[in-house]
Amino acid sequence: MPDGPSELIEFKAKLASLADRVLAVDIRAYESMPPDQLASELQPVVTELLTAANALIADVLDAYGNVRVEAEPGAAGAGALSSPYAVFEHAIDAAIAAQTTSSLQAVGDIAFLAHLELRQRAARLEHVTWCRSAIAIVGECDSALRRVRKALTSIDVAFARAGIGEATFDFASELEVSLRVRRACAKLRGRVLAAAEPSEETLYVRLRSAGTAIAMLVGWEVYPSLRVRDRLQLRELQRRILDWLRQDKDPTAGLRLWQDLVTFIRMLSQVNRRQELVEHDTRTVLELADRLATVERESLSDDALDLLASLEGLDDEVDQLLASRSRSLRDAWREPIARLARTLRGPGAAR
Repeated sequence: MPDGPSELIEFKAKLASLADRVLAVDIRAYESMPPDQLASELQPVVTELLTAANALIADVLDAYGNVRVEAEPGAAGAGALSSPYAVFEHAIDAAIAAQTTSSLQAVGDIAFLAHLELRQRAARLEHVTWCRSAIAIVGECDSALRRVRKALTSIDVAFARAGIGEATFDFASELEVSLRVRRACAKLRGRVLAAAEPSEETLYVRLRSAGTAIAMLVGWEVYPSLRVRDRLQLRELQRRILDWLRQDKDPTAGLRLWQDLVTFIRMLSQVNRRQELVEHDTRTVLELADRLATVERESLSDDALDLLASLEGLDDEVDQLLASRSRSLRDAWREPIARLARTLRGPGAAR
């Protein structure tokens, strides 16, 4: 373990510098490139960053790995390593959540997990060189960058929580990221599908509005957190809309394009199947159902409203209530929350 403040400062400075370089890679700039261009422009950048991250994390592991080995069996952070097949991001979140004040064990845990994960990512990235699929190349590069960011920012916050300097970067758990993605998808769905099916007379205006909504989503900070396949399909729909607006304007082709857009936007609701969202929604809805069944006051508390807001994007009726003036009224929420509770409990659950 480093002997003094200068070594710790050096580690934190290197982590911050490398994380800055990783965060500077805007994957959006590469999403429309053909496979050959991706292989020559994006992949070398990601490979170099992955190699640098592997080397730095190996140094962190050399310095702090003994904390993990020497920790007592019941010490905070042990749960992060108890399930070796846990998803990397969830294991990192567990290590951060379990970290106690002044404990450096999380640093060793995260470095250990990241060292294994990034070595696997390096091997996968090397093999994708021979792939001719843009989705595969962008997907592997995107996955590698996500895991490097997760590793570096989580080590940074683990140092800060142990009392070593201030956190340089914001750390977001997978649940926080998924909630942001769901809210973004809900906003896109609301803006595009708010009105009824377009007619031939309104089609141009509706597709132009949809193209604007897509452009806004692409520009949002949360956009790179969408699945790669969803992002590429979204960009393809954006291109088709622009082509139709500029050149085609054939009503039949436009209506077909509209239906493709609607199908895709509704498909984005599959974000609700993410493990962390399923767990969050079940826990939140059941808690709200209990509260609504027992509370006597007409208006909901701020705490209950915060819980309801975290469900944005889960259900159309819930979204409509969140946007309405009756959002704080207890009686307005009872039936939709009871319905969701029945769904989440499953057909075999006790009523």
